[in-house]
Amino acid sequence: MTKCTGAESIYSDINFCPGQKSLPGVRGWIFGISKRDIVKWPTIGAEAPKDLESVAKYTGDFVLASDKKWHKIALIPNESELKVESQGSYGSKTFKNTGTAVAPGTEEKITGYIAQANNDEMVYLFIQRNGKARMLGSEAFTPELTLSQDLGKAPTDANSTSIQIAADDEYPAPFYPGKIETADGDFSGETGLLLTVAA
Repeated sequence: MTKCTGAESIYSDINFCPGQKSLPGVRGWIFGISKRDIVKWPTIGAEAPKDLESVAKYTGDFVLASDKKWHKIALIPNESELKVESQGSYGSKTFKNTGTAVAPGTEEKITGYIAQANNDEMVYLFIQRNGKARMLGSEAFTPELTLSQDLGKAPTDANSTSIQIAADDEYPAPFYPGKIETADGDFSGETGLLLTVAA
């Protein structure tokens, strides 16, 4: 048997205590940015991670081009989701990270948004209920967007715009605990809270 080096096991217990909460779903917005507006990416993939918590988590912050910010897209409550599944062959397996973000309305601004994003390379941050940001899109792979609108028929139908993201990645929708720079100020990718208010 081949003796492997540099691949020490870091598996440990994963417990779930009675009374502990694991809230489903995502919060009422996502953050997005074009890959061309990213100057420097945070890092992921230490050769020898110390624990399971650090394996699929970025360290550091994004450095964005001058005057560029993450944009925030409001969502229809309880209509959006993020899913992860393994794909590929032994030795070359990756993850397919998919997200569906359903925004209210089909007016000029959101219609213009999907027109611009249709052939662009985008990166999105979905915010879990507990405030932690999960990333769809990476430096190594090109995310694919499927964009659609539904104007509805009956008075009780939804009028909405859907942004579907399919992103291949080495990691399962990795966590991004860093700074999220927006026009409203900087948000924390660890808590989802506003850190500083824009001047």
